[in-house]
Amino acid sequence: MNKQPSPAQLARTAGAAFLREALLRTRERTLGLLADYVATLEADCHVPCRPGLNPPLWELCHVAWFQDWWLARNPDWALGLACNPDHPRTESRLPNADARLNSSTIAHDTRWEIGLPDLQGTRNYLQSALDETLKLLEKADELCREHPEKSDQFLYFFRLSLLHEQMHNEAAVFMAKLLNIPLSPQYARRAGAQVSKSNVQLEIPASKWVLGWQTSGFAFDNELPAHTVQIGAFQIDSQPVSWAQYLQFIQATGHTAPPFIAFEQGLWMNVAFGQKRPLNLHAPAENLSWFDAQAYCQWAGRRLPTEAEWEYAAHTQPDMTWGQVWEWTADTFLPFAGFKMHPYVDYSQPWFHDRKVLKGASWATAPEMVHPKYRNYFQPERQDVLSGFRTCK
Repeated sequence: MNKQPSPAQLARTAGAAFLREALLRTRERTLGLLADYVATLEADCHVPCRPGLNPPLWELCHVAWFQDWWLARNPDWALGLACNPDHPRTESRLPNADARLNSSTIAHDTRWEIGLPDLQGTRNYLQSALDETLKLLEKADELCREHPEKSDQFLYFFRLSLLHEQMHNEAAVFMAKLLNIPLSPQYARRAGAQVSKSNVQLEIPASKWVLGWQTSGFAFDNELPAHTVQIGAFQIDSQPVSWAQYLQFIQATGHTAPPFIAFEQGLWMNVAFGQKRPLNLHAPAENLSWFDAQAYCQWAGRRLPTEAEWEYAAHTQPDMTWGQVWEWTADTFLPFAGFKMHPYVDYSQPWFHDRKVLKGASWATAPEMVHPKYRNYFQPERQDVLSGFRTCK
C-alpha cells in the first residue's frame, strides 16, 4: 500500500487546488486567533512594547502586505525563483504600506508607532489580499496546465505565502501564551499533535545521509543545496525529554524553572492561556532555551543531536516520536555549502551564525509545516518558543 503524502509534502508539491483549500483553511485559523485576541484585548488589540511581542494588528497587516508584495503587486510572480526581488511594485492598496509593514526594514519598537488600520480595516485588508491571491492562483493553474514542467515556478510564491501565514499563526500562539490569552483549541492546537510514548533508546548505525531538500517542489533557500553527510553510530531518545525528566533535573541541580509552570501545594501546575491546570508530566517539556537543554545534557551525561542525526533518525526510525515541541539541535544555523538566496532575501541570510537549528514541529505548528527537512532557527536564549529537546549519546 502506498503511503499517502502528508500535508507538508502536499504544500510543497501539490497543485493549485490543494493550495486554494490550504490558503482558505489557514485564513480561517488566522481570523479565529484574531477573534480570541479581541475577546481578551478588545478591538485595538493593544499589547506592551517588549521583546517577543508584536502589535497583533501589525502582524496581520504584515501578512496581507506579504501576499500583496510577492503576488498581487509583483509583476514577476510567475517567474518563481527567477523573480527580481527589486522589481518596482505596483501601488499598495494600503497607503505607504511598504514603509509600515516590511519586517525587513521597520524596527521592532517602531511597529507600535506607525499607525495602522483599525480592526475592521485590518480584516478588510486581509480579505482583499486573499481575494487577489486566489484570482492569481486561477491564472497560475492555467499556466500549470499549459506548461506542467514549470508548475513549481508558477506556484512558488503561493506556497511561500501559505507557509509564511502559517508561521505567523504559530507565532500568535507563542504570543498568546506570553500574554495569558485564552485560545480556542481548534485554532491553537494541531489535531493529533500530543502523543506520548514510553521513552526508549534507539540504536542508530553509522550511515551516510542526504541533508537538505533533494526533490522537486518548494524548498526554503536554507534547505538547499542537498548534500551527503557521514553520520557515525549513535543512540537517541525515542521521544523528547518529558516534564518528569526535566523537573527531576531542576530539583537535583536548582536550575531555574522555565516560564509558565509553578509549584503549588505539592503539584507542578501549567499556568498559561488563561488557565491553571496540573502539568502533564508525561508530555515533552517546553519553553526551554538551548542553554536549558545544554545544562540538562551535561547533568545527564548526554548531548544534543546534530541536525543531521535528528533528521536521519526522524526519517528512518518508526519509533521516533516528534511533532509535539520544536527540538533544539547542537548545530548553529549556517548556510549549506553552495547556498544561494531566494527572492525573499531576508528569510535566512541575516540570521546565520548567531542562532541554533531546531527540528520537528510544535503542537501549534500547522500541518503543512510539519516536515523533517524543515530548518527552524531561534536565538539560543529564547524561551517563548514551544521548544524542547531530546538527547543523544
